[in-house]
Amino acid sequence: MNCQSCHSRIVYLYETNCAQCGAEATQIDAPATLASIGLVQQSLTWKQRVANLAYVLASAGAGMVSGAVTIYFLGVIFYMTFLSAPTGNPSRDCARGAAVAFLSIVSGAFMGTVGGTAFAIKKPVCE
Repeated sequence: MNCQSCHSRIVYLYETNCAQCGAEATQIDAPATLASIGLVQQSLTWKQRVANLAYVLASAGAGMVSGAVTIYFLGVIFYMTFLSAPTGNPSRDCARGAAVAFLSIVSGAFMGTVGGTAFAIKKPVCE
């Protein structure tokens, strides 16, 4: 659309005054409303929000358990394969094995929780 006083082009989506003469726009022919072009989404009902929240929590829990189990078994296999040389001190060997198991379970649970939550948020049940 053009300015009414100096006839220079004005993009009314970004400007309301003419850049050349500074005249204020008196009539704006707005293209289409946001709802008519599909940019406004319908809000979810409370039941859909509760369903999405339950899905996120269930996904996080499932990811936590599966991640912990997977990383635990990978850690134990790695430990038994590469680090299992006995030191002759049973308490030291037990402590080392317990540390590997604990760190594997905690890190696997953390990564599984993050992965499960990210998956559930990216692909919600109700949109």
